[in-house]
Amino acid sequence: MDKAKVLLAEDDVVVAADLAIEMEAAGLVVAATICSLAGVLKLIEETPPDIVILNVALRDGASFPAARRLRALNIPFVFLTSFKKSEIDPEFQDVPLLEKPQRPGDVAAFVAGLAETRMQTPDRGDGRSEPAPR
Repeated sequence: MDKAKVLLAEDDVVVAADLAIEMEAAGLVVAATICSLAGVLKLIEETPPDIVILNVALRDGASFPAARRLRALNIPFVFLTSFKKSEIDPEFQDVPLLEKPQRPGDVAAFVAGLAETRMQTPDRGDGRSEPAPR
């Protein structure tokens, strides 16, 4: 089975570096680390990752437009942020939220679980997923 490709959308370089190390240790591939909303939007269109760790506050604005696009593309994501659940746009109340500070190993374990589910439910090409055949 291929390793899941993870996009780290994080504005803090140190946090991103720590997360990248832990993701790799958990058997995931860090496809990219991006600190801007514009960069995230561009990457998900050009080379969609399998899963995204999304900070709400990126260098050029809130990441909610990226979250909308990820949802439309059926790409799972999790918010890793210092924002509280009540500060997240109401349309994303169902998205997992990991509050900072968080141990990178805990984030990696959570994301590895999401990635495993993603890798078992391949996209059918129409933006919807179905369980992989057994």
